Amino acid sequence: MNLETINVNSMEIVSEHDVLKAMDYTSDLARKLGYLDNDQLFLCLVTEESLVNALEYGENNSIEIQWKRFEQELEICIKQHGKMFHFEKSDELNFGSRGRGMQLILNIMDEVWLEEAGETIILHMKKSYE
Repeated sequence: MNLETINVNSMEIVSEHDVLKAMDYTSDLARKLGYLDNDQLFLCLVTEESLVNALEYGENNSIEIQWKRFEQELEICIKQHGKMFHFEKSDELNFGSRGRGMQLILNIMDEVWLEEAGETIILHMKKSYE
């Protein structure tokens, strides 16, 4: 697998309107890359869930989303100011009114990890395509 980045695009997110624009961009990009319709929908869901969480839990409302295209992968990165947090994949169903976002992301994406860079937390999410 070639890990050389082919293309990187980014957008600043400060409101729910920006989340919708990011979802549209994810959808267009996923379609152009050849993801199946279901995967396009899931990538939009991942974009929405990760950005809404960042807006709600970040220490300020300045968030950056990046889309990194590799030869056979799309990586979506969410950069926000905040404290490191923990997550783990679970097969248990959550019937509560909150707390399903990270589980959706973990079950949709091929790889998910966090990186801490000073006061910035970066959520990396990768999904392969053919």
